[in-house]
Order: sequence, then C-alpha cells, then structure tokens
Amino acid sequence: MKIALLGPYPPPYGGISIHVQRLKENLEKRGVPCTVYDYSGTYKSENGVVMIKNKATWLLSQLFHNTDSTIHCCGYSPMALIALSLLATIKKRRIIIAPGGFLFSDRPGIGHRLAFLLAKHSGIYFIAESFRSKDIMVSLGIKPENVNGEIIPCFIPPRVRADDVTKLPREIQSFVNSHRPIITANAFRISFYNNEDLYGIDLCIDSCAKLKQTHPDIGFVFCLPTIGDYDYFNEMMRWVKEKNIEGNFLFITEPCQYLAILTRSDVFVRATNTDGDSVSLREALYFKIPSLASDAVPRPAGTVLFKNRNADDLTSKVKQVLANHVFYKDKLKALKIEDNSEKILRVYRRLENSKRRTQ
Repeated sequence: MKIALLGPYPPPYGGISIHVQRLKENLEKRGVPCTVYDYSGTYKSENGVVMIKNKATWLLSQLFHNTDSTIHCCGYSPMALIALSLLATIKKRRIIIAPGGFLFSDRPGIGHRLAFLLAKHSGIYFIAESFRSKDIMVSLGIKPENVNGEIIPCFIPPRVRADDVTKLPREIQSFVNSHRPIITANAFRISFYNNEDLYGIDLCIDSCAKLKQTHPDIGFVFCLPTIGDYDYFNEMMRWVKEKNIEGNFLFITEPCQYLAILTRSDVFVRATNTDGDSVSLREALYFKIPSLASDAVPRPAGTVLFKNRNADDLTSKVKQVLANHVFYKDKLKALKIEDNSEKILRVYRRLENSKRRTQ
C-alpha cells in the first residue's frame, strides 16, 4: 500500500497543512510509504514532499502515469474534484477526498454542484469531518456508501518536541511573561464570509478592550501567519490603537512556535462566523486549554459556546471561564481525544482489501 497525499504542507501554517504534515509523520511511523504533493507554492526541502504548481493540472497529468498508489486529497476545490473524477473513472485509481472545511454554506453554488455531479458515479470515496458535511455531500448526490460511515475530524495529535513548547522569540516571550491572563486566537489568513470577518478578529479586539476594564494586565495574542488583506489588517491595527489596547493586543504575523504560545494560554478563542471542524479548537482542547467558540456550527465536546458575532456574549463567557478557571481545566482532564490518523489508516486498509477482492 502506497499513499499519495495531495495537499498543502507547512509553511504556511493552517488547519489542512498541519493535518497533512501530521498524517505524513504518522503514516511513516507505521511503515506506510507516503509522498506529499504540496500545492502551497513554497518549496520544502523535506524528504517525501514534492512541490506542484497546480493540483488540478497535476491530477490531469496522472492520467498518463501508471501507479497503484492511493491518492488522498486533503482539501477541496471544484476543479480538483472534476480532475479527480476523471482520474477515478478513466484510470480506476483509488481516490479518497477529505474536503475539510469547504462546506461553509448549506447551499453550495453551481460550481460545487457540477463537481459533485461528476464525482457521483466515479467511485471516489469521501471522508467527512462532521455530520453536517456528510449530510451536505449526500444531498449533493454522493452515494451514502461512498462516504465513510465514521466521522473522522481533521485533528491529529502532535508529536511534541522540546522546542515546540519552549522556544519563543524574545518579543513574544516578553509579552506573554508580562501579561495575565493570556488569551489566544488564530487564523490562516484574513478572510470574509457573508461580508463579515470570518475569523472574528474584530470581535477579539472588541472583547479585549472590554476585558481590560476588569483585567488590566490582559494579553490577547492573535496568530496570523498570512495577512492577505492588508487594508483590513491596517484597519484592525487602527482599531487596536483607538481602543487603547496597543499594550494588550499582539498580532503575530509570521510563522512561530504556535504550541509554545498555546500551552502558555489561559483561554483559547475561536470566533469564526462559520467553520469546518477546526483543528485549532481541537488542539486547544487536547492541551486542556479552556476553549470558547461561536455557536455558528456544532463544536466538539468540552467547548464553551458564545453567540455568533456577539462580542458582549464572548466577553461574558471569557469572564465566566476566568472566574472558574480551575473548574473548566478539571473538566477537560476527562476529555478523551482520539488519534484520527489511525482511523484514516483503517480506511486505507479497508479500501485496499476491497479492491483486492474485486480483482
């Protein structure tokens, strides 16, 4: 059994790229040959990582290659799904798609519908990260037997090295040491959904200003390794200044040891106005960090919910958690986090055995 992982590989750091990195590590640890075909656009010198410029073009090129490796596509775009469907139909390749958080809308547009129409009879196998995404895929015509029965979230526990939790740049270390409590949030890049700040950066700034009234030494760290929209970012920086929280709110706009920040945090916040199954949220829960998230979508067990796009409710819930911090930490001690890489490996083996029986 050989696996071709198609997806972004860090850096840049985001939920899907972290998932691909950790899945590769776990497959290699279990002796499964694995190559990552990385379409992030930046060259990596790591063994087993091959840079490709365009995933759809690469997939079409596979029509002219003979190989028995299983393609596991992490992430989704309509064009990639169309190319995957052609590859599965013409070359009879084993193809698995884990779409990640693409299904933000319950009413996907015509591009999505066309792609899923072509995938309907291709034999592509889908892994759903949530019941919501599974229901949407089935509603788009995918046969239930071609969607994995078991929901498999994207989060895979990290293999923590000493530097991952100890090494921080001096400026960040100084900020964390001189503030308390520390609240952390993150985003891959500035994005918008329904003309609103997808990751709720504006909510985090507003909440930080409100919390400073009762917690004057509060520190809010927002990790944003890829800015994207500089106009909006500059607007948020001006807002930080206007609210007089320049000394309390820190943007980190370059890759850093995120786990070193997270494990020093008192609270994690996921203020998205829609979402897939957030890797960042599950990671915070894994490290037993009391975590708050909007009620925009179903959230994992152990999450404290606040009303979507409501800074006042976010602030109130943060105060509640801080006032009862030991209680919320203790609740998370009993929370079991499964290793989803093992579940994915079982899917590979089942599909491999199924193909052998039909040959």
